[in-house]
This record gives sequence, structure tokens and C-alpha cells, in this order.
Amino acid sequence: MGDSTLYTIGTALHHARDHGLPVQLLVGGMWVDGVVVAIDGFGVVLSSRDEEHAVVRLEAVSAVKVAGAAPHREPIAAAAHPMPGPRPAGMPG
Repeated sequence: MGDSTLYTIGTALHHARDHGLPVQLLVGGMWVDGVVVAIDGFGVVLSSRDEEHAVVRLEAVSAVKVAGAAPHREPIAAAAHPMPGPRPAGMPG
């Protein structure tokens, strides 16, 4: 069975905010760009180079472009081992 990752618009915006990456949001057929300065479950605040900001409802965002590589999972090193669980009673240690 393969692994899958759910990468949502909210996840992309949180990633952009955490790394200071510029974004473009598709809202009502128009692209709005800026840097994410705040985000919650309802909306996002973008700050632009022109000392302006925009507040956009997340439900209105159709797509997001992030100026940066998509995050990816780090592979577990070959030498890494999971921590052992508790031993059943009567098993030698």
C-alpha cells in the first residue's frame, strides 16, 4: 500500500508563512499576490510590496502558487531504528 500526503491550500499557505515565501492566490478569477502575514481557519492576510494588505476568505481561494519548492517528506535514514515497545511479561530482556 502506498503512502499519500494531503497538501491543501491551507497547508501551502502555512508553509509559505513559516518560510516567508511570496504567494499568489486565485480569487474570483484574478491573481492576488503578497506574503502571508496571518492565517486562520477562515482567512488569510497578504502583505504586498506596496505597503498594502489584503484579507481573503479561504473559501474564496481556488488555487495558490507558492514561490518555492514544495515540501517533501524526509526519508528515514538507513541506520534509524524504531524505539522498542514494552516487552510482554516473561520475555527475557
